[in-house]
Amino acid sequence: MARSFKESFSGFGRELLDGIRQDHFARLDEAAFEERIVGIEKAVAALYEAEVDEEEIIALLQKYWDLRLSEAKEFLRHEKQYQERESR
Repeated sequence: MARSFKESFSGFGRELLDGIRQDHFARLDEAAFEERIVGIEKAVAALYEAEVDEEEIIALLQKYWDLRLSEAKEFLRHEKQYQERESR
């Protein structure tokens, strides 16, 4: 009986450690994702402020940030709305 009890908890520490590691990596992934979004937003703001053609901004976002067309358009739309609010 004692042996089966020991066997049933033998991997508990490893499972607990694996869970902690997974949680830590998930937080790192989230932080990296958020930093990527901030970088894209700054790039869009700089290009838009430099009066780069909108189609060129979209093409550059797709090329250098590997965004889908819809994602690139959404980042540009968001920046245009922000600039409109700021100019009021």
